[in-house]
Amino acid sequence: MSKIKIAAVTLNTTPLDFQGNYESIAKAITSPEAKNADCLLFPELCISGYGCEDAFYKPYVWTRSEDILRELKTLVPHQIVMVGLPVFVDSFLYNCMAVLYGGKVVALVPKLNLANTGVHYERRWFHSESEFINKTITYSGEQVPFGHFIFQTQNWNFGVEICEDSWSVQKPASSYSLQGIDVLFSPGASHFAMGKQNIRRQIFTESSRNQCNLQVFTNLTGNESGRIIFEGGAIFASLGNLVKEGPRLTFTQFHVTSYSFDPMEIRAAKARSFRDPKPKLQVGEFTKINLVTVTQAIGKDSLGFSVLDKRKETETNADENSNFIHLSSFEEFTRAVCLGLFDYLKKSRTKGFTLSLSGGADSATCALLVTAMKEIAKQENGGSIFSSLGIEEKNLLVTIYQKTENNSSLTEEIAKTLSEELGCSFYSISIDRAVETSVELIESVLGKTLNWKEHDLPLQNIQARVRSPLVWLLANLNGHLLLSTGNRSEASVGYTTMDGDSSGSIAPLAGVSKEFLLDWLDDIQNGNNRFLSPKESIRTLRNTKPTAELKPLSEHQEDEKDLMPYPILQSIERKLVFLAQTEEDCLENLNQEFPWETSENLSGYLKKFKKLFGISQWKRERLPPSFHLDEYGLDPKSSYRYPILSKET
Repeated sequence: MSKIKIAAVTLNTTPLDFQGNYESIAKAITSPEAKNADCLLFPELCISGYGCEDAFYKPYVWTRSEDILRELKTLVPHQIVMVGLPVFVDSFLYNCMAVLYGGKVVALVPKLNLANTGVHYERRWFHSESEFINKTITYSGEQVPFGHFIFQTQNWNFGVEICEDSWSVQKPASSYSLQGIDVLFSPGASHFAMGKQNIRRQIFTESSRNQCNLQVFTNLTGNESGRIIFEGGAIFASLGNLVKEGPRLTFTQFHVTSYSFDPMEIRAAKARSFRDPKPKLQVGEFTKINLVTVTQAIGKDSLGFSVLDKRKETETNADENSNFIHLSSFEEFTRAVCLGLFDYLKKSRTKGFTLSLSGGADSATCALLVTAMKEIAKQENGGSIFSSLGIEEKNLLVTIYQKTENNSSLTEEIAKTLSEELGCSFYSISIDRAVETSVELIESVLGKTLNWKEHDLPLQNIQARVRSPLVWLLANLNGHLLLSTGNRSEASVGYTTMDGDSSGSIAPLAGVSKEFLLDWLDDIQNGNNRFLSPKESIRTLRNTKPTAELKPLSEHQEDEKDLMPYPILQSIERKLVFLAQTEEDCLENLNQEFPWETSENLSGYLKKFKKLFGISQWKRERLPPSFHLDEYGLDPKSSYRYPILSKET
């Protein structure tokens, strides 16, 4: 028997860009890598885009998706194609996969388990049944089976489950497998988090072992709608082995990863494993949809030979399409943020990024990431990619150092040296007079002179706020997005000036802690990051203490003196916010984790964090959009909802 070739397509979609998404799907279908595949699997909601948010309520989203499906179903009549879209049925909106073949919509399969934790809020928009469905609806001008089915061809059988269905303990896979499927398809919109691909590998390899089948996962890729980054990374797992994996965090519009398998190997494994009496099924027999009848209806031979006979029997799985490389967590962070920034440029149609370069770790990280983004984008899309987007590469990143009398010459030198090492534009201006004018105007109204002893915080904040309109002016003149440099540690305790250093179009670092960013810089300096090389400016920077430089130099201001040591801050944040520990349990764990600190100090840090976290929610509500990068986030629009007014206030 000829092997069956399956192509898993990872795809960069844009919400509500129906024509653009259609063109990407069509290009993938007709690409050389996919043209001789028996079956093509696309990601969840790839026609409409996954992140349509409340636009899912708009009927035109469903009808436009149906129009696109009508165009797609006749595009490749001799291949099975699966694409995702929203479908409105009997007063309910469903998240579905459409199975296309022979110029027809063979069936619509709704998602059974809706993702509703972390960054996903699918139950806000979609309905799901509590059990498997089997009915017929009128859709796309024809009668279409709607529900959960086993699809049969002459040589192999398959089932479909959608993303969360694969992660849920109530997933349908085991029922499918016992009723004779060879392949289980799992199209997803599974968000990026550092290390998460390892979990996916474990899920699909172990499931394929338990169920004796081939499991095929594909995913969206790119910064689809502004906050969530998808990493691609198609997975083929067969009989407990990871047999193929596609590249992750790619900068191209789509990528096709293919794998050929022999259904008889799957069935032989089932025969060896399923020898006990047939267990009682949790559900009744699935309705079987025979695609051979569809094949015969369009005048072709049995399914599986219309394209297979054109291939040589000697075809192997020598992964001609896979660029899989192991990435450390620091390299995952690098590629993910770079991909997010690249998609922001393309989808916002702006000309680049403007950055207030302070000589500190956070702004330096932003500059390094934009530079890495430029190089990766050129490597994967060709050297002319930015000119094709109407972007002058030399003006892709513009930086400015805005100094006051409270800034040291060292931080200015770090900022200048880094800009030279990265080859980006750099300006340095003094804002002392602008700060003095602002202070003098308020003093004239109040009839008193402001001083550092009584008015410390306002005098710090006015410096950051004066910088904001100037850097915004520069960004507007460049046609740029303004990068906000804040990290998650600062967001958690409100260590930022609203309408000052918090200003920006996007906050690319707000999904990770300050501790992580400092370790990331050290990893680069140790030569471990293949996307960035060590820099003399970073060496100097890492020999200085993080500081806002808003107080007089004589006070030797340091972030960790104002707050607490960053490792302790990160530990408290994770325990209280993500793990939801009680204050007592958190303190007990802190004593074990930081034995060199006194219990009194740790208790003080803990109380300080709780107070600052509670009173800082209003700031987090107003921060620029951020990327979800870690196991949790604090972005109230996508990750962590918290009352603006609470007991701590």
